Parts: sequence; structure tokens; C-alpha cells
Amino acid sequence: MSDFDFTTLDGRSLKTFLAVLEEGSVSKAAARLGVTQSAVSHLLDKLRLVLGDPLFVRAGRGIAPTERALALREPIQAVLDGLKALTDKRPFDPLIGRMQFTVAANDFQRDLIFPRLIQRLRNDAIDISFRFMPSGNPSSELLREARCQLLITPFPPEGADIFQQRLFDDEMACFYDGSVRSAPTTSEAFNAAEYIEVLFDDQQSNQRLLAQREAGLARVSVPNFSALPAFLRGSAMICALPSRMGQVNLQGFASAPLPFASPTLTMYLCWHRRDHQDPANQWLRQQIVAQFHD
Repeated sequence: MSDFDFTTLDGRSLKTFLAVLEEGSVSKAAARLGVTQSAVSHLLDKLRLVLGDPLFVRAGRGIAPTERALALREPIQAVLDGLKALTDKRPFDPLIGRMQFTVAANDFQRDLIFPRLIQRLRNDAIDISFRFMPSGNPSSELLREARCQLLITPFPPEGADIFQQRLFDDEMACFYDGSVRSAPTTSEAFNAAEYIEVLFDDQQSNQRLLAQREAGLARVSVPNFSALPAFLRGSAMICALPSRMGQVNLQGFASAPLPFASPTLTMYLCWHRRDHQDPANQWLRQQIVAQFHD
């Protein structure tokens, strides 16, 4: 039996264990936590000693968790949640300390929400930093594996551990270069036009927002919304996107209502249960929502 003093374990050790378990890699866990690989290895050795289990073993070029490590995931997460709860009741002051957030959002949501928000927070002398990552057509694993703290998407992932809040509703519109062409006025004209679509890296297209567009190959597919202007400008191509796109990525382009019925787009803010009571996360969610509900 180990005579290791279990009271020397701390939240950092447990958080490191979960990061390695979720990333499946010491190096990736170190990058996520912002520490060195040797620091991660040291904390894992500490846990191996007190728990009497190797926790992770070599598997090909990577590592694999032992059965004991897999069984510890939920208990350790519960311990970390309990530690966090000890501070949840303290008054939260965004002017004290530095905050860091990773947000998953495609370039439309990112550019619509955050430049103005970040400028306002900077003017208020709030020390906060953001890392943005593309969300594509997101899965719940983005939040469950703590790859981000917030997710902004019109397609919120499902799960009892995933929370969501509506940000805004928007209508789909047809965008085009008004110096080259006019808007299609019938669904037949729309379907006959050369079309440009956004096809994310996960091969999910924004076409799922359109109810009546005929299936077929687009003239051009691009991986993000920011790529659209260079292809639309000076061409007869069209695209169908949320009307608020005209405030950011497609400023200066003409737009018109679609010539057929299409579902209203609703944008959601999503987060994981582990962050639901976190004061900083709660505060940032309020800042984001306030931009659309004031």
C-alpha cells in the first residue's frame, strides 16, 4: 500500500489528468493548459503514485487510458466541480484578475459579435483575452472535451450536459453584386443562377438552411464566409445567407429576400454544465447576450 499523502493532491493535478484523458496526448494536454510537457508528466507521476495505477500506457505512437483512468473521469470531474463551487458565491469583479476564453464560432458569428464587444471591454479596462476556433457544424464534444468554453452556432449540439440560450433570429437573404446583376425574383431563377456556397472543413454546407434550393453542385465552394467577397465581386454568382451577414462579411453587396420560403435562422450561445455556475463564464455570457437583447 502506498504511504503517499493524498492530501497533497490539488486541483491542478486533477485538471491535468482530465486534460490528458480528453486529449489523448501529453503534448496536446500541455498545449491546452499552457504548461510544459515535463510539468504534465510530473503531475501524472504524482497521480500514478497515489492511485497505484499507470493511468496511461503506450499504444502505437500515442497513449491509451487504463480502465482505472476511464473509471476516474466522472469522480475527478465531480471533485473539480466541487472545488469550483467553493468560490461560486464570492462576488465577481471583472476588473480583478485576467480572464481567458476560447470561443468556437464561425467567422460570421465571430465578426458580428466580438470586435465591438472586445473594444467595449478594453475601454472599461477589463483584462480579458480570447482565442477563437472555427466551429463548423459543431458536435457536443467541442464543449465536453473543454476545447472551448463557449460555442456560438445556429445548430446547437444536443445533450443533457449542454446549455443553450437564444441570441437572435435572422432571415435568409440572397446576396449578389448589384453592379453586375439583379436579384432572382422566382425560385426557378434562383436555382438557375450560378451559386457559391460555404462548405466547412467537416463537409457540412450552409445549404441545410435553405428549404427549396434544388440539390446540385455549386459553382464555387469556399471553407468560410470571409472568402465569399472575392468570388462574388464582379461576378453573376449569388449566395443565400443570414441577412446580418451584410453587416460584416458581405458589407457593400446588394441583398434581397429569397424568392421562396426558408426557415428563420436562430443563433444560439452554448456552454457545458461544468461552466454553468462559473462566475466569469456567467459574466461573459451576459455581455454577449446583452448586445442583442438590450
